[in-house]
Amino acid sequence: MTMSTTTPRLAIPSVQTILNLMIGGLVGLLIWEVWARVLTKAVLGYPLEPAGLIDAIFNHQFGLMVPWLLREALHYAIGIIGYPVFYYIVSRYLKNWSMTLDALVFATFTAGVLYYWSKGQATTWHFIFWIIVTVFIATRFINKNVLLRDSIVWGTFTWLNALGIMAPIGGLSFYLLGEGGQLSFMSFAGHVIYGAIAVWIFEMREKKAGA
Repeated sequence: MTMSTTTPRLAIPSVQTILNLMIGGLVGLLIWEVWARVLTKAVLGYPLEPAGLIDAIFNHQFGLMVPWLLREALHYAIGIIGYPVFYYIVSRYLKNWSMTLDALVFATFTAGVLYYWSKGQATTWHFIFWIIVTVFIATRFINKNVLLRDSIVWGTFTWLNALGIMAPIGGLSFYLLGEGGQLSFMSFAGHVIYGAIAVWIFEMREKKAGA
């Protein structure tokens, strides 16, 4: 069972818990790679490139070009270790984290669409995308499976982090809405898949270990 409302004392996770986090992150990331590099390319004609986002951040902020191998290593480290460990901290020590993150994603994405609408740059696709994200988030109110709900929430949050925070730091538009939004949509779906699988596997392994 995922920890949505309880707030236990801060404690260092066991070695088994860390391994479970990494296993969940690894499986989620491998599936993400298929989505990003194969399926997205088949749909849009070009892949999702998280490593390219890392390069954009370093280039935009510091004028540096990051070697390909280092970019890929950072991408895998974030997916296998970074996001899973951050999930553990948030889910165990932040009260009502699931609702909070859903509200944050909804508010920020809505703000982004409204910004482009106010500038006369919003397209029909922007509003369709907003409706999809809104309805998707709203399913939390009818989803009786708490673990599934919270797994999905974590996936949408990783999308917020990548395109709502890191993309602008890298000199790109908020949620990539300025680039049309199609790549952002594929990223949204990919991050939901990655995050949900990573969390589900982790929590099920933890539950099994504690049984």
